[in-house]
Amino acid sequence: MRREKLISAFGRGVAETVTQPIDPPLLTTREGWDLAASRRLAPPKRADWAPKGTKIGPRDPRLMYHGEMLPVVTPALWRGLLDARRQLRKNRFRSVGRSTDMIIDGDRGTGKSTLLVQIGRGFQGLIESDLGSDPNRIPVIHIGVPPERESNLHWSLPFAEFLGLNHTIHPDDRNRRTADMTEPVAHVMRQARTRLVLVDGINRIQDNEIAAAFSYFEALQDRTNVTFVFCGTGAREIVHEARYDKRRKNLPDVVRGKTYFSDLPVLWAGFIPYGDDWHSVVQGFDDDLCLYDHKPGTLLKLSRYLHQRTGGYIGSLNDLVCQAAQEAIETATETGPEAITKQLLDDIRIGRGDSR
Repeated sequence: MRREKLISAFGRGVAETVTQPIDPPLLTTREGWDLAASRRLAPPKRADWAPKGTKIGPRDPRLMYHGEMLPVVTPALWRGLLDARRQLRKNRFRSVGRSTDMIIDGDRGTGKSTLLVQIGRGFQGLIESDLGSDPNRIPVIHIGVPPERESNLHWSLPFAEFLGLNHTIHPDDRNRRTADMTEPVAHVMRQARTRLVLVDGINRIQDNEIAAAFSYFEALQDRTNVTFVFCGTGAREIVHEARYDKRRKNLPDVVRGKTYFSDLPVLWAGFIPYGDDWHSVVQGFDDDLCLYDHKPGTLLKLSRYLHQRTGGYIGSLNDLVCQAAQEAIETATETGPEAITKQLLDDIRIGRGDSR
């Protein structure tokens, strides 16, 4: 997986949005998802940088850019995208039986949601490149787990919200009663030729809600022939319980934690051990910094220190580097350096046992 594929443009409306918008798009709406999926990720051009040492505002392009930066190819991201591409390519032309779903699992802060979004971006780009632009096509749906999950009505609402369907029976009623939107949702998904549904935060489903939730997913899948990707810490066990009607707390020790404990593909995201893979990730951050006085290779020289601070977790590394870069921009003077130093990194607080 070439890194350019992660930051290239997919779909329509790319020229209008190059860097981060002021208000980050809400991925659980169609408009927000399409904006995120089509956005060309790029650092601000040097000609647009504010002069060094000048006072900057909260919407300074470089300040916004360093709030997220560009996606860095971790081992989990590279492998997950490869596995997902192969599975989706096979599922796309399947006509008999349900499509094979996928699971993204791993500890917090390992890049699971990033992998989920990149899978969706890549698939949407593939469909639009193959079939051309069509405003009526919705190849990908991205939803979160709803706060209430007791019935089909509750599960239909995030789909209806994404698709922009009015689910209020009486719009003027103060109680805002809502309707079960399963039938309209399935109809729109068929008409819009939806083929992929991304479900983030699957770990929020409680034990007593698992059976009903996955019965709903399977019923919707039977009507639309979509592929589901379930993402969250412990997702493998949650999906396994749903498919085999077992309680997570009663799983035998002999199978708990085994990598083959799933009959669906599991895309794993974990911490990155210190070594070549870690150096490659740090180099990616180093290359993407937009600081006047940054010397290439500075972060790489601090690679071991960064691993000790973050435990090899990409989320913690992102927090540390992004905050340090923003601080360097805000505190730089005409004569002082605008760069990330160990002294500055020492002053940034993050998680993962960082007790300073």
